[in-house]
Amino acid sequence: MASKKKKIVVIGRSNLQNLYIHTVLLKKLSAEIYLIDDLAKASVQDFEYASYYHPAATISTGSFNECRNADLVVFFQEEMSDTSISKEENLALIKEKVKKMMATGFQGNVIVATAESNIVAALIKRFSGLPANQIVTLGTMLATSYFQVEIAKLFKISPKNVHGYIIGDNRTDVIPVWSRAFLGGKPILSYLTEEPKRLTAEDLQNLANRMTKIPDYPFENIDGCTFRFSTVTVLAELTEVILRDEARVLTVGVEVKSAYGLDEPVFVSVPAVIGASGVQELLELNLSDDEQKELKQIATKTTQKLEAMQLDKGGIS
Repeated sequence: MASKKKKIVVIGRSNLQNLYIHTVLLKKLSAEIYLIDDLAKASVQDFEYASYYHPAATISTGSFNECRNADLVVFFQEEMSDTSISKEENLALIKEKVKKMMATGFQGNVIVATAESNIVAALIKRFSGLPANQIVTLGTMLATSYFQVEIAKLFKISPKNVHGYIIGDNRTDVIPVWSRAFLGGKPILSYLTEEPKRLTAEDLQNLANRMTKIPDYPFENIDGCTFRFSTVTVLAELTEVILRDEARVLTVGVEVKSAYGLDEPVFVSVPAVIGASGVQELLELNLSDDEQKELKQIATKTTQKLEAMQLDKGGIS
């Protein structure tokens, strides 16, 4: 018996939209994908021409009514990366989209794929009333996977044998968790004293510096890299993990309430088990004192950004 198709609704416009859908199609997910965008008709027609090659999925335009029985909403808002648009305008756009989404009775999961994704996730939670576990962001998922690959290159082994995490927010606000980084079961930091010719403190610092270039949303850096393909790759991976209920540990943006000694609930990127119900479990790492201090500083910065948008003056209205 064929399994019921999952329903994905893509809200908001982004230059990543078509590349994201294409990447999802390559995963051969059995899905109905709806684009809530008046300008999406040409894209839908383009995908329709190739429907012979992706029979498991259909792509259509639609209205916010499609959210009613959606399993997953992917929330884009390219305006968040546009410096010419004010915070107030972005806040109004987010609130309008979320209200339309929730008016349908939507109860699925939300993936936030925007700049300042942890801020937007907090806004979506406030305006929607959805449980926090149903809202996730890409967070440092890309940075973590790249971190594992770069460590693997240093040791000339498979990335699948590297266990390490990048936590925090994005770009400069990221923390390589060296205290919990392992090759198999061996701490990576132990190589500094046991095999200093193989790994030096300079190697670790150089690798950490490369992590600060990776955003939670594409932008062009001084090297001309736009991060478009890498971003949609992890976005499609996160989509698959949720829709196929894979219960995988990913470093994504989730609401942390009491773990890590944080003072108040805040969205931050840490390891969590992700599946069909969104965040199934938070995996609290045993951080070093310095890592713990850095994470609290990042959480405070996120809270301050929310306060700057005057969220403290309003509730779900």
